[in-house]
Amino acid sequence: MKRVLITGVRRIGFYIAKRLIDKGYKIAFVYRTRTQAVEELLRQNAFGIEADLSDHQIYSKVVEETIDHLGGIDAFIHSASPYFSTPIESLKRDDLYAHFVPNTEAFLFLSKLLYPYMLHNSGDTKGRIVAFGDWATNTTPYRNYSAYFISKGALHTAVKVLAKEFAPHVLVNAIALGPTLKPEDFSEEKWKEYINKTPLKRQVSIEDVVALTEFLLEAQSITGEIINLDSGRHISGEC
Repeated sequence: MKRVLITGVRRIGFYIAKRLIDKGYKIAFVYRTRTQAVEELLRQNAFGIEADLSDHQIYSKVVEETIDHLGGIDAFIHSASPYFSTPIESLKRDDLYAHFVPNTEAFLFLSKLLYPYMLHNSGDTKGRIVAFGDWATNTTPYRNYSAYFISKGALHTAVKVLAKEFAPHVLVNAIALGPTLKPEDFSEEKWKEYINKTPLKRQVSIEDVVALTEFLLEAQSITGEIINLDSGRHISGEC
């Protein structure tokens, strides 16, 4: 039975957690507020850890509770990701760190703390780490989300750095998503506008997201990759 820690289960992380539970994985997850998604995962015997990833002092607590409950760790999936507009004209330091700390710092230090426990596992590949980035970070970041994209750019770099640092025994990769689930503050009209900019004219399938995550949790020879899963959005030009 594989043991996985997931951060962020309000949106994409929820679907991943459900699939992994169905496949027999033992799941611990981090949540900030007790939502319907959290309640459903708890009913399925996933282990919930209430924590705010913007507080760097809780990282050790999250890892300790995870290891105590799961008895070890095979994989870490980082899907927690604040996303709100920060126009450059009004950008404040607090806006930057509201994105950077849970997006990037939490990923870096939770990975660092989990890595030694992964090394206790057998086999050549002893652990796997998967982060969620954004297709536009390395191509055409769009206006008014400066703090978000700066944090995601650092996350993409962290994936590559940790892939080299943790080789040869722990694989580290990221999925750079395009439009997948409509943000709560988006109107239907704005969402359709985003979708229509993709060559495929459709949002990213959550089934594809889950399937690619599963693949990265089983892969033996891929590390340091940032994989676009974006309905082709990265080839469609300017935002």
